Amino acid sequence: MKKHSKKIKHKAKTTLNKIKTNIKETLFDIADIPATSVQQLADFIQHHPDTKVTKKQMLGISYAFYSLETEGYHYYLETNESKILQLDGYYENKKMVSYRSYRDYYQLNTPIKFPN
Repeated sequence: MKKHSKKIKHKAKTTLNKIKTNIKETLFDIADIPATSVQQLADFIQHHPDTKVTKKQMLGISYAFYSLETEGYHYYLETNESKILQLDGYYENKKMVSYRSYRDYYQLNTPIKFPN
């Protein structure tokens, strides 16, 4: 019985997060607010010419650590081969995004509002 209730709780939480993501996307579109997703932001960080990259091999797994500071923005990204493990973004020392792959708060396609 406990196993069944955990499944229901997880499914409800996942569904609620998807609904919140869809509402955010719609509101940002209607209000014409500039936004991006965690995946798009990670791609931007990885391909920016000013990004500093450190690569390490730990327990046979390749990790990459990215750091980028540009125009008042500071980004930190950790990846495990192609998977995004962590992404933090700040603008003038104010947190914009804090993504952790082990949490359900943000999903890779959740829109993130950017300051003007």
